[in-house]
Amino acid sequence: MNIVYIHSSYSPNDLIGNWFNITHKWTSENGGNTFFAIKFTHKKVSPNNIQIGSRISCYLHASLFNYLGLQDCFSYFATRKFLRKLNQINPDIIHCHVINDCFLHLGLFCNYVNKHNIKVVWTFHDARALTGMCPCPNYCECDQWKTICKNCHPRYKFLYPAKPIVNLVNIVHNYRKRTIGNIQNLTIVTPSKWMASMVAQSYLKNKKCTVINNGINLKIFHPTVNQIRDKYNIPHQVKLLLSIGNPIWRLKGREFIHKLINELPKEYFIIMIGCLEQDVKQFKGHKNVLALPQISRDELIQFYSAADLFINPTLADNFPTVNLESQACGTPVVAFDTDGTRETVDPQKGIIVERGNYKALKDAILHFKFEGAKETAIDFSKQFDQEECIRKYINLYKTL
Repeated sequence: MNIVYIHSSYSPNDLIGNWFNITHKWTSENGGNTFFAIKFTHKKVSPNNIQIGSRISCYLHASLFNYLGLQDCFSYFATRKFLRKLNQINPDIIHCHVINDCFLHLGLFCNYVNKHNIKVVWTFHDARALTGMCPCPNYCECDQWKTICKNCHPRYKFLYPAKPIVNLVNIVHNYRKRTIGNIQNLTIVTPSKWMASMVAQSYLKNKKCTVINNGINLKIFHPTVNQIRDKYNIPHQVKLLLSIGNPIWRLKGREFIHKLINELPKEYFIIMIGCLEQDVKQFKGHKNVLALPQISRDELIQFYSAADLFINPTLADNFPTVNLESQACGTPVVAFDTDGTRETVDPQKGIIVERGNYKALKDAILHFKFEGAKETAIDFSKQFDQEECIRKYINLYKTL
């Protein structure tokens, strides 16, 4: 069996990179092969990586989006070149991830998979394929995508054209309906039941859709002996609150964390990882705050293990695996009831509050019952083993 992954980028240690590595091992052991097709990058790529497009084609595609809101219908010659590469590979299955990112001509691609009777598995990591542009319409308080996207409000500025002369989002939405909607052998996979409910309300409601949760590597994420408090001079008697983002910005609840910093009593110490540079500078030397940029995974696990409570005020998230990583390391979660977040939080001891309700978030922290929370958090996380997640995908490939 030959399988081709398509995604906007590749990193061997991120979620999709790990999936690919395991899938590649499985296909190799069974006489097949696996390839990873990515958007053009200046970085060096591995022999099993295929680059789609060039600096010029991706720039032109992105420019047309930034000025007109148009995408998915350009990169014509770059896509034809990619399809010629697919002729050489002769894939049985193409597994799409994030491909609505100004590097692929969807019309050519969809016609190709139909012509060659290729099975397509598409994991919806966000709602982009369902809308004319937006990856998180709930955050934008918009339900136009259920019929036709036509008037995106610029105040949200989330994947919005940078310098819009006119926003032709309705053309893109109709185009996606004609292309994605006509893929004959399409199986949609959603990481959350919430995203599956979005699909059920969209133009793809008649397509096969199954839920496979994103897993985490339980061999890596587990309680770890650490010296975080001593290393950063954090008093041992305070409650450690941890928040993580990539980065921590408005969508990840930055304003709520800042309010907590100003209003929580001195018995609480807040650690923020993945901060904007301005926040790292602002909170440097703050008595009850440690603000850090991105850190290594090994150190991240130590922070997960050291924290007493993980705070996740994200305002949009399909299936936040940071919640699972934290609980696997023994740290319970308090979070907003955002999209698929509820599915990632231990229902026994974790707390979910109304999205955007700061008072409820603060109260949940102040009145959190810690007794037994560590044990139930670890037990809850065990059902999200990454190996089981990949096993479900492999079983899906076999059925196709």
